[in-house]
Amino acid sequence: MSFRILFFLAAGTFLWTGCSNVTFEEPMPMKRKNLEDFPDNWQGTWSDGENLTLAINATSFYDQNSPADSMVIGKDVLLRRFHGYLVISQIGDNGQYQVIVARRWKDEIKVYDFGSTDEAMAVWREVLHGSFEERSENPLEKETYILKPENNLAFRQLLMKGGITLSSTLTRKD
Repeated sequence: MSFRILFFLAAGTFLWTGCSNVTFEEPMPMKRKNLEDFPDNWQGTWSDGENLTLAINATSFYDQNSPADSMVIGKDVLLRRFHGYLVISQIGDNGQYQVIVARRWKDEIKVYDFGSTDEAMAVWREVLHGSFEERSENPLEKETYILKPENNLAFRQLLMKGGITLSSTLTRKD
C-alpha cells in the first residue's frame, strides 16, 4: 500500500522534512478503540493554500491531485482518538507503524509528525528514557528511529512536551 498520502498529509509534500523515518512498534495510542469513520466535523475539503488539497470522507482521505492514492480506514490504516487529537497509524512493509497526529479547531486542522529534529529527539530521550532505537542499515537511506513508549502516558508526554513537529496547517475549503 502506498504511503504517499500519509507522507503528503504529514509534511505537505512527498518529502519528509527531516532526515529520518520515525516508526512505532504498534499503533498509537496503545490498546485504544479504532474509529471506523472520520468524525463529521472533519469531513470535507481542506487545503494548505499551496500544494495540498485533502478530501476527507467518512472512511477515507486523499489528495485531490491524486485521488487514486486514497487511504481507506481499516486493517492497514487505523484511526484513533487521543487527548483532542486524531491519530492515524499505518502499518508499513516492515511491520512498523508510521504515526501522524492531527488536531482540529473550527475550520483549521494542524497536522503533526514525528520528525527527527534535535528538539524532538531531546524530548524522546527524556520521555522514553532511551527507549528508542536508531537504525541506519544503508548509509544512502534515511536513518530510522523506532519509538517505544511503555504506555499511553509516555505517548501523551511525547505529544505535550514537543516530541512532535507541526508539518501542515490546513483550512476548510467547503
